[in-house]
Amino acid sequence: MADDQHPDLHNERNGNKDKHSREGPCMKDGRREDSVAGRLLYSIRMFHKQEWDQHLISGYTPGEIRVLMGLKHHIEPAGPGMKVSEISSMMNVTSPTITQFINALESKGLVERVMDAQDRRAVRVQLTEEGNRVVQQTYQNVKNSFNDLVDFLGEEDSVKLTELLTKVYHFHEQKRKSNETTSDNE
Repeated sequence: MADDQHPDLHNERNGNKDKHSREGPCMKDGRREDSVAGRLLYSIRMFHKQEWDQHLISGYTPGEIRVLMGLKHHIEPAGPGMKVSEISSMMNVTSPTITQFINALESKGLVERVMDAQDRRAVRVQLTEEGNRVVQQTYQNVKNSFNDLVDFLGEEDSVKLTELLTKVYHFHEQKRKSNETTSDNE
């Protein structure tokens, strides 16, 4: 069996939808894991393995696309742009990492550095016309991809998936806040 085939999915693809295949085992530390939690972990890991975000638009890395989309989302039309430190804070990434992205995006003609009109020592980053075009194409690709997913799943399952993913988000957000409170009290 190929590494990317889950026993449950492999059996279902081959028409074997018996109780065992639906509750089939997953591998954990080289041994079989039959729990629902193990199966859920496996399913989520498959998304990571698929690297779906690398196919948003050809020729650009996911990090470059995230920087472009962040700039588009946070810069007011005809606004002054953003400082590297502001982009860094927005994305929760170090300034040197953002500088590398900006350098790559600038060499591709997607962003430009401009002097801040209020503070001549500061440099701001703005999207170019081509950068705006790439962002719009990315938005359209994402929209098309999710419309295809809704078509594949059907509306009812898509609504269920949305509700479940929202619950997962709230679970992790609550857990993060609880961990922050616990570490602050220590």
